[in-house]
Amino acid sequence: MRWQSRTLALGALGAAAVAAFAAISTALDAPQTRIAEAKAAEATMTSRTVSFPGGRVVQRVRPSGLACFTVGVGTSTVARSCYRGLASDEMVYASSRHAVGGFAGAAVRGVIVKLTKKGTVWATLRRGAFYAKVPTGHRVRALVKVVRGGSRTTITVTG
Repeated sequence: MRWQSRTLALGALGAAAVAAFAAISTALDAPQTRIAEAKAAEATMTSRTVSFPGGRVVQRVRPSGLACFTVGVGTSTVARSCYRGLASDEMVYASSRHAVGGFAGAAVRGVIVKLTKKGTVWATLRRGAFYAKVPTGHRVRALVKVVRGGSRTTITVTG
């Protein structure tokens, strides 16, 4: 009888060891799986940078179609935004007190930046991206989208 209880105890200990081994090996495999999944997702993510004098607009498009972009001045990121899809006559933007930038559809021929204190600058449009440095002492109050054919649409910038 004594040997039966010892056998039962050793069996329970062995089962616990197997369960612990299984739990540890599953836990060790999980981060590697997540890392592999993240790397696979990044591999299908596309990125492009459009450089301008004094700044840049960097876009990353995820496999789901969500596109996020940042506006940079020098080595700093000053604004960011995301969008899903862009029609040929549409534009998306991100603005800060230092710069404004974004992306415009193929039918957009120009972007005018209306500033406080009666200021106006034209954004540089290159490869579907636009960028304008905001002069010191001014703020962006509106963007004017100029489309093919000359029609203009004003977009009020808030915040």
